[in-house]
Amino acid sequence: MMKTIVEEKPISFKTLEQKIFSYVCELGREITRIMLEGYDAELAEERDKTLYRDKGRRNTTIKTVYGEVAYSRKVYQTKLPDGKNAYVKVLY
Repeated sequence: MMKTIVEEKPISFKTLEQKIFSYVCELGREITRIMLEGYDAELAEERDKTLYRDKGRRNTTIKTVYGEVAYSRKVYQTKLPDGKNAYVKVLY
């Protein structure tokens, strides 16, 4: 059974503010991860498959104002003009 507001232990406004801030930052990180992985999926479909060979996914992290965002993205193998292999991540 849920407690009513009157029955709950009161918390300070500062604590409430910190909890809300933490939740919003977590939500922002999740939205960012979903968007970045979505962009990566679109790029994977649109790439020139004769130039960029899919070598799988790699995990990476970026720093944002609302915390670090961990996500995975594709890495591709391509040939340099001198014939050597290079591994690249497509930029958004």
